[in-house]
Amino acid sequence: MFFHARIFFHSLIFLGILEFISLDFVSSNLAFLSARNFFLASLGFLVLIFYFYQVAKKVSGSFSLTPIPVFFAAGSLGLLYFIQAHWEQNCFIVICAFVYYFIHLALYRLHLYRKDKTALGILSAGNTATIFLIYAVTYGIYLNFAISLWFLMTVILLCTTLISFQYFLLVGENKMLMLSYALILGFIMAEIFWVLSFWPFGYLTTGVAGLIFYFVFWDIIQCHFSQKLSKRRIVFNLVFLSILVTVVLSSARWLPVV
Repeated sequence: MFFHARIFFHSLIFLGILEFISLDFVSSNLAFLSARNFFLASLGFLVLIFYFYQVAKKVSGSFSLTPIPVFFAAGSLGLLYFIQAHWEQNCFIVICAFVYYFIHLALYRLHLYRKDKTALGILSAGNTATIFLIYAVTYGIYLNFAISLWFLMTVILLCTTLISFQYFLLVGENKMLMLSYALILGFIMAEIFWVLSFWPFGYLTTGVAGLIFYFVFWDIIQCHFSQKLSKRRIVFNLVFLSILVTVVLSSARWLPVV
């Protein structure tokens, strides 16, 4: 089953919210409100996030399965701020609504049957998309606003831990062990972003580079839990990491040093 009317309806609402925010007069007023009254703007953002949390909880039937859809929604709202061209915004919104639908469809299927391999595969793709959005948005905010590096690392640590913990819970049974691995992965990614902060690249390039590092470590951990880990897979992941990072950085535009 790949169609669910209620989830499709929630996805249309999500698409409508993004389209509404992308309108010129709305985005300009939101920018003005953020500059004049940051507390009120933050409150509005939190209300939206709470709504997305309620939707995810109703669909998945579990609090532990809400981080991925909630962070995906937050990342979509955040990255929309950095996209300027209208056609790029519209393409981005449609893609986000599509991914949002399938993330919730996977959660619904996992709620019905926890061992649904198809749903788990869909959610792993949603996990990857969410990580990229969060990394790109967080680093974009770090580059464009006066926030400290420790704040960037803290956000990366918390987001990586919560998102990874949700997925690890579906492939393992020991909650404390899953939390430990998710926390370790969060600390690793926070340290990696500390290193990436010295690189002269923009938020999209850094987000992709962070995603590549994350995927390699995440894949090793989830293969360990599913008893599919081997030396060959570790070597392949390391080679895969080296090639992808080289390709991304060699084709990226360097930021000017000021």
